[in-house]
Amino acid sequence: MTHLHSPSSAAIAGEASAYSKPRIFLHWLSAAVILWATFSGFGVAFLDSDHPFRQWVESFNPQLTSLFIPFFAWRLCLAVKAAPHLRHTSKERLASAAHTAIYAAVSGVLITGVLMMTHPVTLMELITLPQLIHSKIALVQLHELHHALCAVLAGLVALHLAAVVMHQVRGKSVLGRMR
Repeated sequence: MTHLHSPSSAAIAGEASAYSKPRIFLHWLSAAVILWATFSGFGVAFLDSDHPFRQWVESFNPQLTSLFIPFFAWRLCLAVKAAPHLRHTSKERLASAAHTAIYAAVSGVLITGVLMMTHPVTLMELITLPQLIHSKIALVQLHELHHALCAVLAGLVALHLAAVVMHQVRGKSVLGRMR
């Protein structure tokens, strides 16, 4: 017997097929990287600039997020390919707009993060990313923009998580599609 608010197994199977295994993997990889970078990045702001943990995070995060860029680009390509062209309901359009905003914010954070580097960054002692911008004024502006975009992204992630909880409470398991 199917509960009034629980989706049927056929509905769950149909929803699950909407996301390929690569998209599901890239979603959870993105979630891990974004949550780590957000919490560690904002968290170390409360530490002195010479604190060892802050120095480690400020060294590690640019490497992690730089390595994440090709995975995010892959995720973005898969999402664009899979996106339905027509959104029929206002809820579908709202969800689409929220996801688009998240993709835009992540893109902005990654781009400004690379551009604001004040020194070359060596990834896993293999590849060196050069410092691209040398103007101190431009670097300060990029740093401010990066932090603003990080705050926007944190708000969008909080909204995304609230929507997941809301759907879960209403009996529409969106987490089922992402397993």
